[in-house]
Amino acid sequence: MASEYQILSAFKTWRDIARTKFNEDQLPTDEELLATAKDPDQLKPGGDYPALLVWATALRRVLGYVQVGTLHVIEQGTDAAMFTPDLDFDKHFEPEDASVDALEDTPVDAESYDDEPADYHYAEVIDEPEYEPELESEPVHAVPGLAQVHEQVVAPEPALEPEPEQELTPEFTPEPEPAPAPEPVAEPAPEPAAEPAPELVRKPAHQAEPSVAEITETPETPEPDPTPAPRRRRQNTGSHRSASAEAQSIDRDIRNWQDYEFARLDGFAEVKQAHGGFLRITANLTGGLDLEWDAPESYINASRVFRIVSDEMAFEQDPDLAEHRVSTVGTHWVDQEPLTTAYRMYQVWMYEGVTESSAVNSQPQLVGESVFINPVSNIELSVAGSEVKGQWAPAEHTHRVAVYAAPSNERLVTASRNEIAADKNNFQGFRFHPQHRGREYKFVARRFAEIHGKLVGSAPSEEFVIDVPAEVVEVPISIEERFDGFSTSFDVTWDAPHSGEVWIYRTQEAPESDLQFNAIETDQLESFGLARRDWANDLEDTKTSCNVVWPEDWYSIFLTPVNVVGNQAQVGQTYSRVRVGEISRPKLYERVNNQLLTFGWPEEAHEVTAVFGEPGSGHSVGPTADTPGSSLVSIHREAYEEEGGMRVKLPGAGDVALFASRVYEGRQIWGQPEILKYRGLDKFSYKLHLMNNRLFLSIYSERPNNQFNQFSLRIHPSRLPLEPEDGQEVMTRKIINDGGGQQYADLLAGISSSSLRSEQEPEVEYWEIDPKIASLPPTSYLRLFIHQEESDDVHVKALIDPAPSLLNLGTWIGGSR
Repeated sequence: MASEYQILSAFKTWRDIARTKFNEDQLPTDEELLATAKDPDQLKPGGDYPALLVWATALRRVLGYVQVGTLHVIEQGTDAAMFTPDLDFDKHFEPEDASVDALEDTPVDAESYDDEPADYHYAEVIDEPEYEPELESEPVHAVPGLAQVHEQVVAPEPALEPEPEQELTPEFTPEPEPAPAPEPVAEPAPEPAAEPAPELVRKPAHQAEPSVAEITETPETPEPDPTPAPRRRRQNTGSHRSASAEAQSIDRDIRNWQDYEFARLDGFAEVKQAHGGFLRITANLTGGLDLEWDAPESYINASRVFRIVSDEMAFEQDPDLAEHRVSTVGTHWVDQEPLTTAYRMYQVWMYEGVTESSAVNSQPQLVGESVFINPVSNIELSVAGSEVKGQWAPAEHTHRVAVYAAPSNERLVTASRNEIAADKNNFQGFRFHPQHRGREYKFVARRFAEIHGKLVGSAPSEEFVIDVPAEVVEVPISIEERFDGFSTSFDVTWDAPHSGEVWIYRTQEAPESDLQFNAIETDQLESFGLARRDWANDLEDTKTSCNVVWPEDWYSIFLTPVNVVGNQAQVGQTYSRVRVGEISRPKLYERVNNQLLTFGWPEEAHEVTAVFGEPGSGHSVGPTADTPGSSLVSIHREAYEEEGGMRVKLPGAGDVALFASRVYEGRQIWGQPEILKYRGLDKFSYKLHLMNNRLFLSIYSERPNNQFNQFSLRIHPSRLPLEPEDGQEVMTRKIINDGGGQQYADLLAGISSSSLRSEQEPEVEYWEIDPKIASLPPTSYLRLFIHQEESDDVHVKALIDPAPSLLNLGTWIGGSR
């Protein structure tokens, strides 16, 4: 099955040949031919272009040759039926196009559309009965052949030859009256014709092709170097190409010099370059190639003939090594022949002389040499999964094809950064895996051919665009928590997905569980708990990481990754972190039998735990089994509020660490500790007792105490002394009982000791109270005070008084009496 491009190319070739037989307005337009190539049913009645019915039969024959692959019949124009309009179509369909009327008024003659010698056409076509009346109505010499048509179109040189009609008349004067066109083709005249005049043999080369009359009347005239019947339409390019109105000025420059009529290049001489010459080749909108060249004249009024040669492969600088395409005196020519390989190489040679005849016999000069690389066309794109595949028809002599891919919003697709499959030749296609899906990509290809060891590139192809669909996927993230001493943040990283981008959402509450692992539209994210204001990495420059700050007043944070492609979103697994608030205003109060801890209850805490450790170990102890320290007690908020604080019994001096905690997802989350330093408590007691009618004072320590301690015994005549300065100080004498006998000291004010023991142990030292107190009123009271040093390093000292009645002086003095 032929492609649309092949059919359209065949139609254009047919029309180029038909232009030599009919006027431009009698032939189908580009639009009509393109529509027919797309839909051959346009050739049937009822189509969009009624005027096409005039050429329906002819175009069907062209279409048939394309389908069976016999393109040479079209290129050579050997089937006369291809150029026969159907003038009876209006019996079934009334045309509206004025061009049909013009066709009906045009006389149809077998020779009027014959651009080849008469013996070259099929006899059965010429002998069709319906055209016989018209063919017989005009003599042969009145209908010019192909060469004669050119003599009428191309203005001859005035100084060299007369008008064509005047030149032919004397040659045929002695001959009998010419017969109708069909008869000489089928049965040539038997009697020999007169020997042609020398002038006829020396006609200029652009008249070298004989007319039908010449062949008929002088069949046996020997030719010294007969021109072979052209079997390829390309050899007669100048006779039927570019007959449009805007190109008629160029056609007048075409000459019919054949390749064998030009002087051969001297193989022993160096190729002469035309100084200042150039050749430029550009593709036109009709599928042809515009060749433009020029070279300065060597002298004034010189006659110049330019010869254009080409080949589908590289050749040396010699016009006889390539195909002769056309000869012209102009500086422009349109090549309508489609390329058969990856490139076509052209050379333009200039022949210069006094006349054109002398010019073609001179040594040529190379005006320019250039190559047109056939751009890649009709790239067929397809997508399968994540792979984009591009295909095109391969072309012989291609060295490689460079392929470029870029998103549709990028302007310069052919930038080197956009080249793909650079390590492959890409003769007929490519495979590409885009980094991001869900985008529209455009592709451009550029063909390269190796010419004389150098790579030459074609023009970039058209941009071919395809949309690469995307699938949203779950994107896992990794989280690393950081604390800089002031705030907590998270370093979030992930692997870039094949398509789209990753949005990280930061929320105080977890999104709905049904949202995870499901694809939804981006507009629905907010209704599931992921509002646009919670998008944390919207201003980040990186595509695979971001930093998310944990606000200070948030005690729960949820980080949720979302893969977004277009308006589709895939929500991934949510990662959560929780914490508790800080313990504020902690204080420790001493009580007689325990200590009381008070503090502000931390936010979101379920309970607070007190841990005791050695002095200075507060920041290393912890509430868990794998951390040092001794957990004292844990208290919930309800119990804390009922008891007015946390009561503990501390073993001595040390550090007390308070830990707030909460339970989340079955795990206990601990907050940062709050450390309190406890100096410890030295507890003392005392009592009065009589021995041998003397009053003594004994002091005890809760545990052995070898520290230096100072006391003061005070007496008040009517009540208990309230402070160390209240009442009068009583003098005492220390008695040391070390087992070797008692030692007595003098009466002194103040009491000092460094070896106190508990009440259950033997007394090491005690004190005798001054007997002079017996003279005081019996309502007097004694009381012992301890001196407390104001230092953080010294233990707190507590002195426990006995019952007030045991401190009454009357109790002891009255008993002695």
